[in-house]
Amino acid sequence: DREMRAVDSEYRNSFTSDSWRNFQLLKSSASPLHPFSKFGCGNYETLTQGGKIINTTHSDNIGSLPVEDLKEFWKTHYQTYNLRLSVAGRSSLDDLQQAVEQTFGNLSYSEGKSKEEEKIHDQLSDDKYKNIFSSMSPYPDTPPAFGREQLGNLRYVVPLVEARTLKIYFATPSMNDPVLKESRPMRVVSHLLGHEAPGSLHAVLNELGYLTSLSSGVGVGTSDFSLFSLNLGLTPKGMKEKEFVLDLVFQWVALTRNMLESNSQLREELHEEMNHMSEMNFKFRENGDLTDFCSRAAELMFDYPTYSELLSVSVKAGPYDPVVAKAFLELLRPENSMITVVSSDLEEDPNLDKDGWKVEPWYGAKYQVVDIPKKQLQKWNNPPELNPRLKLPGLNRFIPTDFSLRCDDNDEEGVVSITKDDEKSKLEQQTSPPSILLDRPGFRFWHKLDRTWKVPKTFIRITLTTPSVYRSPRTMTFMRIYERMLNDDLNSFVYDAGQAGSGYRVSIAPTGVRISLSGYSEKLPDLLETVTTRMLSLIEELKQDNDEGLQMKFQKARDNLLRETNNYRLDTPYEIANYNTRLISEESTWYVGDYLRELEEGNLNMEQCGRVAHDCLTGSLRVEALCHGNIDKDQAMHVADVVGKRFQSNTSQPLLDVELPTFRAMKLPTKSETKAIFGSSAIDESTTTASLVYQEVAYSDKEENNALEFVLQAGCDFALGFRGVALLDLLSHLVYASAYNQLRTQEQLGYIVSASVRKVTGGAWMLAIIVQSSVALPSVLEERSEAWLTKFREELDALPEEQLAQEAAAVVAQLLERDTKLASEVAWHWGEIMATETLPSTTMPYFGRVDRIASELQNKNKKEDFTAGLKQDLLNLFDTYFAKDAPERRVLSTRIYNTKSRAEFDANKDKANVLSEYSDIQQLKPYLSTYPKAPYWIR
Repeated sequence: DREMRAVDSEYRNSFTSDSWRNFQLLKSSASPLHPFSKFGCGNYETLTQGGKIINTTHSDNIGSLPVEDLKEFWKTHYQTYNLRLSVAGRSSLDDLQQAVEQTFGNLSYSEGKSKEEEKIHDQLSDDKYKNIFSSMSPYPDTPPAFGREQLGNLRYVVPLVEARTLKIYFATPSMNDPVLKESRPMRVVSHLLGHEAPGSLHAVLNELGYLTSLSSGVGVGTSDFSLFSLNLGLTPKGMKEKEFVLDLVFQWVALTRNMLESNSQLREELHEEMNHMSEMNFKFRENGDLTDFCSRAAELMFDYPTYSELLSVSVKAGPYDPVVAKAFLELLRPENSMITVVSSDLEEDPNLDKDGWKVEPWYGAKYQVVDIPKKQLQKWNNPPELNPRLKLPGLNRFIPTDFSLRCDDNDEEGVVSITKDDEKSKLEQQTSPPSILLDRPGFRFWHKLDRTWKVPKTFIRITLTTPSVYRSPRTMTFMRIYERMLNDDLNSFVYDAGQAGSGYRVSIAPTGVRISLSGYSEKLPDLLETVTTRMLSLIEELKQDNDEGLQMKFQKARDNLLRETNNYRLDTPYEIANYNTRLISEESTWYVGDYLRELEEGNLNMEQCGRVAHDCLTGSLRVEALCHGNIDKDQAMHVADVVGKRFQSNTSQPLLDVELPTFRAMKLPTKSETKAIFGSSAIDESTTTASLVYQEVAYSDKEENNALEFVLQAGCDFALGFRGVALLDLLSHLVYASAYNQLRTQEQLGYIVSASVRKVTGGAWMLAIIVQSSVALPSVLEERSEAWLTKFREELDALPEEQLAQEAAAVVAQLLERDTKLASEVAWHWGEIMATETLPSTTMPYFGRVDRIASELQNKNKKEDFTAGLKQDLLNLFDTYFAKDAPERRVLSTRIYNTKSRAEFDANKDKANVLSEYSDIQQLKPYLSTYPKAPYWIR
């Protein structure tokens, strides 16, 4: 019963998710005789064949429990012939083999073949072209998921959030089809259809102001079919012209098909280019997540029983096969497609039948389906003319050719040669911090030549610190619009660079502007020049305010930002609760309503946007940059010159320390302080134990979940020091499993449950308990969270010292875990540098910070009472900040109610310590003090 409740909770968490609603609608559109059409998640009612949950402890158990069905499922499928195992780790192969034998050695051997093996045998026994794409009908008794009855139609869907998208699905074979796997024509097709260079479908629609995004590729993949899709995000203007957009889409498909069928030289060059990029990225790829690797490898072992190609199976396709490519392209026809139109405005569309709307039974998606008229199919199949602006892309000029390593030059002082077996030297090189190449007022430049990972890649990180970005909701809004316009504008210039392994990102943060570039070293300086030059030239064009095309991009960026900001209200309840916690616990956080007012009523224009961006990028700045990877000092100095010329011009001044943006954490009141603010009877302890309560009703009436974020402050960096932070790390490690077991597994309060310690802007620390529930009110969630805290204190007191030592060792292992790739090492060093961003310019990063924290949990001097002292310190910390009668207990209960629970919200509204509107927060903050912002590592 407990596990079925967990499934039901997961199902209900997705009620307000358009992605879940749309996917289930797609499944429901398949042939009812195909397994893909089935309800994919399950709930309590389906699992029990009619049972219903009444509350957290009782169910109306109509129907039957699926115990026997589970046993039969296990007996049928959990057989060794249907098992593939992949194991990876740092231990030796002998140790890994021993672990596998101990864990899986007792499994009973069973005779048989997996279904995948049977299909492979059947398919490969046919002549290559005799029954091309045989995987589309592998089971004779089962019709295809998407056959003639399901295709050739338009599906109109009304989303919950504001959204406008077109999705064209083409029914295609499984990507595991033998002939497709060999030559992979879909790679070139996807590459061309989704291209974003000038003349592409993306570029033409973008220039018209119709497009926000475009992607192509396999949208759904199963063992016997796939859906190749073209996905377009549209502006309101683009959705109004959806018929024109669809005409252009099928012109683009026809242009692509005609070229691939007629120009044998170009299609083979593109095929080889894709192969070359795949091989290049495979050769120089860095380590990924081991869990993902093992999961993927185990799946591939069904298709590649010899294991010889497991690592490189996705790298290189065979020669271009025109027969297979033509057969695949013939499937990209309108009669073989489903077109899904998703728009918030469809209910007002006069061309749709007002009485034709249906509701999908599982998630409630509102939709209607109409067949595509024959004349329209004919027009899309053979467009009478092609838009003259459409032009297929050529070959990629950004693919690098120089993969030499600068660490092999051995022309710098301090060069240390590292062999693969010299693990000690390798670790020393990996952990050695970057050095300062340039340090002058307002500009500090760091550099590290990679000698550890030896890949021909470089990372450039730049931060431009300024108080001008977050000066007001208006300036932040303008800079977010500028960010979107810049990325939109740059895309046509750097799309090929991204495809060839080089990437960039320009992002806006409250503390300023951040620029990130990464990729193959040969091409990165050119990318830096392009990005930084366009950042400044765009500002001048905005200030002139006379470019119609730019005006269109400005309006599109504003509309997209408005849509995203409006959709925030439909985030999950626990995410809304987290945001509301920030509004109270951080001194300077602009309210989402302030942004909406600027976007809707602020009379925003390009000229003003240009002036704000000019002030942020050419005014007083502090510039900090890191160049790390396959780049020597001379090359790094060239990067420094480019950054200096762009952002330290003759007109700009270094940012003074007193001008730095300052963000502080609010100190939540204790109970006694709350009574001093609101009066002696401020806290109704029959309804809450928190000093403050902030409550809100979910925006959507379809939201079934309530949520609670219960936070208890634990002081700040300055007060805690290394010892306190280390104890909080250990506590966070302990509380998660305990809270999850009690509140989710045992009490079944909700699918989303967590407890962790986190640090907020301004240096304050807090223990946060998060529960999202469809079966309990926020007040109940708070009461159960308090009960768990009391129980956890008892668990902590009873925890044996030996077990505590093991838990501390686990935390130390996590803290000291070695980086597994260059990108991780860069992120670590850059994180330490960024920690000084808003501190005085003389403050240097403490690259040994994590080691110092770990040392607080290590018994390096072999003291007999070390673990006992650690346990006592942990208990003292808990009793100081978290216990119910703790003298420094500062608690905020942030509650989100679904609309059905509004009665409790209304009942609490007039209580003194209960805040129900943003204006209540504004009125409270003048009574609260802030924590010191000095970090613990510079004490």
